[in-house]
Formats: sequence, structure tokens, C-alpha cells
Amino acid sequence: MRRMIVGLVVVGACVSGALGWGAEVHRLVTRLALEDLPAGLPGWLRDADTAAAVAFQSNQPDRWRGWDSVTLKHANDPDHFLDAELLAEFGLTLETVPPLRREYIRVLALAKHVHPERVSPYDADKDPARAQEWPGFVLHAASEEYARLQAALNQVRILEQLGDQRRAAQLAQARQVAIYHMGNLSHFVADMAQPLHTTKHYNGWVGENPAGYKWREKFHAYVDEGWALKHALDAAAVRLQIAPDRRVSAQDPWGDLVAHFRRSFERIETLYALERDGQLDGEAGRALLVERLGDAAATLRALYVAAYESAAPTEKQVQNWVRYDATPGLTTQPAGN
Repeated sequence: MRRMIVGLVVVGACVSGALGWGAEVHRLVTRLALEDLPAGLPGWLRDADTAAAVAFQSNQPDRWRGWDSVTLKHANDPDHFLDAELLAEFGLTLETVPPLRREYIRVLALAKHVHPERVSPYDADKDPARAQEWPGFVLHAASEEYARLQAALNQVRILEQLGDQRRAAQLAQARQVAIYHMGNLSHFVADMAQPLHTTKHYNGWVGENPAGYKWREKFHAYVDEGWALKHALDAAAVRLQIAPDRRVSAQDPWGDLVAHFRRSFERIETLYALERDGQLDGEAGRALLVERLGDAAATLRALYVAAYESAAPTEKQVQNWVRYDATPGLTTQPAGN
């Protein structure tokens, strides 16, 4: 969700029936991404229990927002959005945003220091958690979760390769760690598919409005939750919009994440025009909603596949992992060696 704490109703994980853009839509995107995974991926990733666990975890970044902590709000809230129009104030575009978070912050801070007159005013007194000073970090949140997922899957594959039954508990825990990062990655990929997570116009049109865009009260909350509920959205409708052949760069999908973000950013005026013209709750609005969620599921599936395929362990990684773990009495070589 974008910049606001909303109520989270955690209900069943079924993807059929009427849904809201909140928890149910995050679960929907996750479950659809896990459908039809390539045959080369292991059975545990296609298991129903895994799908349910990843779908549950997909809402955790929003649950963090419900905890009253300035520290957590400062760290977590900016990870759900990026106001792309504000990048120009810092001399950046989507294509020139540094992929490393601290490098990005350094560029932002330096630009604000050198040319403060170019940057929109920021009132820290109205933002106790200091969460709104910068344009946002959703691209970095997704990129970082992808890298963590690669590392987690590498650990799973190392333990599978070792094949030692005495490490069964370690393997089970390693899979849970991977599930945790799969869910978090799903959340941020789905957030980027919601156009209002990509713009300064996140809850109404800001500044000059020559096209006469109109929006209902609490527009962002409606798009997040009420829109899908209005259309009684179900899995079958979204499934038809999932590109089956989407691929991403396995080693570094930053460019693919930027492209995913841009596709959403380019739908902002379409979203506002549909609302202005009374069509957001009609067939044209439904088509936009289904397209956005299908795009999220396709990108997420591609990221899952790429993360697993790129996580195959080398012999050196196996040896280093065992050496670091150094659990007394357990094997130090893969099964069969």
C-alpha cells in the first residue's frame, strides 16, 4: 500500500471470487506467478503448501506498516513507491537511477545540497519517521529481495546436493527462508504494477490539471482495494493476461524491473482519464486492472524462475558453506562423493 496504513483483513488464500486490491490481490498475483512453473524447477516450489506460504508472506511488508514504530516506518514505508516525476528534481530519470540503494541516496542528497532550489519543499515536522523526504525506493526493494532470494535458493540447493538426512531440519528451514523472500519480492513487484505507486499523483492529481482529471475521495485506497472488489475479479480473468514467455536477466534484473515499473507509470493518465469519464468501474477499467495484475504475475514468475536457475551451487560454494556451517558430526561432501 502507498503511504498510508490501511486495515488488513487476512482471510482465506483462495484466488477465486471477489477480491480487493489489498491482501487478496497480493495473494492472487503470487499464486498465479507460481502456476505453470517450468519442469526443471523442483516439486517443493510447486507444492500447494509452498504456494499458500508464499501468498501469506506476500502481505508481510504491509503488515509491518501496521506496527507503530518510527524506526520500522522509516525503513519500510519508502520501499512501497517511487514518485518517478520527482526524479528530475535530482537530475535523474528512471534509466539513470543508480541500482545500488546507497549510491542512489548519495546522488539524491548531493543534488539537494548543491541545488536545494530545484527540489520540492520537505517539511520534516510533518513526517516524524522521515519517510517522505526522497522520491521512493520500490525498485531497490524489489532488486534487493531478488538478490536475497538468489542467495536463499543457493543455500537450499547446496543442502539438497549434500543429501544428508541429518541436515533435514536445515533444509526445511532453508526452504522457509526462500519462501520468506519470495513473498517479499512478490509484494514489491505487485506494488509497482499499481500505477499510483509510481507517481506523485498518488491520491489525486497534483498541480496543473489541463485534462480536467477528477478523482473520488480516498482515490488511492479505492484503487488499492475497492477497484478489484467492484469488478469481482477472479483468477481466470487475470490468468489470460499473463505473458507465458516473459524472461528477465537472471544475474541482474534491474533493467527488467525498471521496464516493469515504466509500464505501470505509463498507465497513470489512463487511470485518471477512466475515473474522470466514469469508466473506471466499467469494462475499460476492468481491462486496465486485469492487464496490470497480469503484468505483475508474469514479471514475478520470470523472476522466480531466473532466481532458481541462477542459484545452482558451484563446488566451491558447497565447500565454503559446509566449512562455514561446521556442524559437528555432519557430512562435509555432497552425497556420492
